[in-house]
Amino acid sequence: MLTVYGIPNCDTVKRARGWLDARPVAYRFHDYKKSGVEEAALARWSDARGWEMLLNRAGTTFRKLDEADKVDLDRAKALRLMAAH
Repeated sequence: MLTVYGIPNCDTVKRARGWLDARPVAYRFHDYKKSGVEEAALARWSDARGWEMLLNRAGTTFRKLDEADKVDLDRAKALRLMAAH
């Protein structure tokens, strides 16, 4: 079964879920805010697509981080931040 990861109030996630709901596609929704995400999954996705693609710098969560957390980002620091927030 397909798993959709996201937060329910994200417009992109809403559109994706709406598209899936309108078709015979079985999926489960994994809410980051309620369930978090495993660092192992983040590492796999980072290996496949790059941590820069995973990190939403435009999102509210990133903007609310301390400035110290936003500087000198590398893969390890970004994955820790994503797992924590």
